[in-house]
Amino acid sequence: MNETSPEACILRFEGGAAHGPNGIFGAWTVTVDATGALSIAGQVLGRDVAPGSAPLSPGERHALASALDGLSSLPSRRSTRMGIPGESFLHITATTPRGPTTLDLWHREAQTLPPVAALLRWIDAVIKTHAGHDAAFAA
Repeated sequence: MNETSPEACILRFEGGAAHGPNGIFGAWTVTVDATGALSIAGQVLGRDVAPGSAPLSPGERHALASALDGLSSLPSRRSTRMGIPGESFLHITATTPRGPTTLDLWHREAQTLPPVAALLRWIDAVIKTHAGHDAAFAA
């Protein structure tokens, strides 16, 4: 994967379980830089999946902008609860229209927040399109 400095990222997502009950969906890192370049790396059932870097399509850029706009309504937050066995932890840093935000949430917790759920749907779609795998973060 093309490493992008955190300062140049408009989105960095890390999450999933490479092994365990949800391992079939993998562990993924998805990064988008300020130029709209998408980088994806993952591990699915013990195999590295690194499709590399590609430019986002205009539709993907528009959908990401909409998701980031939604994240503007959330302050940065870190989960305070214990995880459920088999549940993955998600780390999201994003530059939203209102500034940077960082979210460190358990998967089920993230799904209950509509702006984060929208971003997870976008992440699932780009992983499916660019890496050919089902990630199921929005499921």
